[in-house]
Formats: sequence, structure tokens, C-alpha cells
Amino acid sequence: CVFMSKSNKELAVEVAIAVITANPRLVYGIKNTDILPAVNLESICNIIKGVNYTLEKIDKDNQKTK
Repeated sequence: CVFMSKSNKELAVEVAIAVITANPRLVYGIKNTDILPAVNLESICNIIKGVNYTLEKIDKDNQKTK
């Protein structure tokens, strides 16, 4: 059985999805008809970029120690 590991980008997207799931939308307004996303698109992109950068750095640092 061969296991294929996920790329850092795939892991970063999974982290972003987990953050979105953990922060549901905020419903407001007189009749609760207005919906405000708890995490905006810019924040999601920053999460993906930040996690991917961190994972790449960890991989690079681990290669140096081998």
C-alpha cells in the first residue's frame, strides 16, 4: 500500500476550511435576514498563504538537518 502525502498547499487549504467551519456566519438584522461571513476572503487568503509559508519553511529547515 502506497500512501501519498498531501502537499503543503493542500494542507493550507484544509486549515482554512477548518477555520471557516469553526467560525460560522453571523446572522443579524431586524428579521435575521442579513448574513455576514465571520471570515472574509482576504483573511482566508492570508491563512492559506501563512500556513503554506510556514510548512514550506519547516520542510526546508528539516532538509538542512538531514
